[in-house]
Amino acid sequence: MKVTHGLAALEPLDRGVGTVGVFDGVHRGHRQLLYELTVWARSVGGTPFAVTFDRHPIEVLRGETVPLILPLPERLEELGRHGVQNTAVLGFEEIRSLDAAAFLNDVLRARLACGRFLLGFDSRLGCDRADARALPEIASARGVEVRIASPVLDREGQKIGSSAIRAALRAGDLERAANLLGRPYAIRGVVERGAGRGTKLGTATANLPVAGRALPPDGVYLVRVFWRDKTAGAVANLGVQPTFGTGNERRLEVHVPGWNEDLYGENLEVRLVRQLRPERRFESANALKAQIAADLDALAQALASGDI
Repeated sequence: MKVTHGLAALEPLDRGVGTVGVFDGVHRGHRQLLYELTVWARSVGGTPFAVTFDRHPIEVLRGETVPLILPLPERLEELGRHGVQNTAVLGFEEIRSLDAAAFLNDVLRARLACGRFLLGFDSRLGCDRADARALPEIASARGVEVRIASPVLDREGQKIGSSAIRAALRAGDLERAANLLGRPYAIRGVVERGAGRGTKLGTATANLPVAGRALPPDGVYLVRVFWRDKTAGAVANLGVQPTFGTGNERRLEVHVPGWNEDLYGENLEVRLVRQLRPERRFESANALKAQIAADLDALAQALASGDI
């Protein structure tokens, strides 16, 4: 997939068929839209493309931090996996003053030579917040055909959205988050060096940073780890290591029984399956070691029953 950054880098596309959005999570609703986008592009022999943003618009408009389900590199990877051939990553500041008509005319027509645009059923476009009912008429006057993607609802008949996924994660409801995403919630990252306490306790861990991500509550989780061509069930601690008083930087520490490789600098994917227990402070290293042994027993039982 080709990726460009900024308005100035945009180039005309060959019969482009486009969409726009944050696409945080690339969840089930997003994937339905991307499917319809690629089908439409194929029918006209065109290029499916997406416009997304380097920061969440809420951060720009309200100054609020939005924990991300998928950081930008992972979001781009997922867009490409689901058929997008070109993605333009814009700073939201570049377009925040454009109303829907100006976006369609100045960005789509003038810069991308695009005459076809697909939007989610609940999308709003431009600083005037034009909705799905108004957009086709606004677009037609500017030589752009706008279609609205089919809605995707959850089991309760509610729309699937990134806000609902973040709420499920905050509540520790990994099952609901996975249902909305269409896959287990995962944390990917490059393994960093830790303090080595896990090795001293007999359970060496791979440490992943989690800053800026949407996360479930701190605790110990059963997880599945993917590394290169290997996968295994594991135990992971999400939190701040209260037993050792190391501060308030949250990290994900993963212990994979039987793996002895030096994973420092390696890329891991850790899929969270379920929480075993909340994170808590232990009075001694021996008490912590006893609890770790119990956690590993729980992992062994889950593996034996096929739960991971």
